[in-house]
Amino acid sequence: MTAKIFIAKAGEEATYKPAPISPEHVLAGDPVARNSVLFLSHDKLQITLFWHCTAGSFRWFYDEDEICQIIEGGMTLHFDDGSTRVCGPGDTVYFQAGTTCVWVIPNEVRKVAFFREPTPWFFALPVRVLRKLVDKSGLRRFQKTRRTAAVTAPPSPAQPAVV
Repeated sequence: MTAKIFIAKAGEEATYKPAPISPEHVLAGDPVARNSVLFLSHDKLQITLFWHCTAGSFRWFYDEDEICQIIEGGMTLHFDDGSTRVCGPGDTVYFQAGTTCVWVIPNEVRKVAFFREPTPWFFALPVRVLRKLVDKSGLRRFQKTRRTAAVTAPPSPAQPAVV
C-alpha cells in the first residue's frame, strides 16, 4: 500500500465552496463563509479544511470537537460563561463538542480547522482498555519507535516527498 501525503500551503489560494451560516445564527452584519475540504478520514469521523469568513457576528454551536489555527485576520470569541478571547494569526483554539460561543469578526478570518466526531463512551471504552493492555505489554513502545523513525527520516532523493 502506497502512503498518500497531501501538502497544502497556507499562502496558496484554495478552491473554496460556499459554507453559509444559517440566518438565524447571524447577529450582525452579513458574514459570508466558505471552506475548502483538505482531508476526510476513511471512517468519516475526522475532517480537515480551510475556512474563510467575512466581517460579521454570529452564534455558533459545536456538535463535534474542533481545533483550529488562525492563518489570517482574526476574531473575538464571547463564551456563555462571560469570558472573551481575542484570536489572531498563529493562535490555536480548541472547541469541545457542546461549546456555544459568539464570533465577532471585524474584517475577515481565515483558518485551518480539524474536526473530530466524539466517540460514544461505549465504543471508546474497549479501545482504551485494549490500548492499556498494549502499553503494559510493551508493544506500543515498539510502535512509537517505528513511527518516530519514519517521521524523522529524510526522504530519499529517488523518492518524491509528495505522493
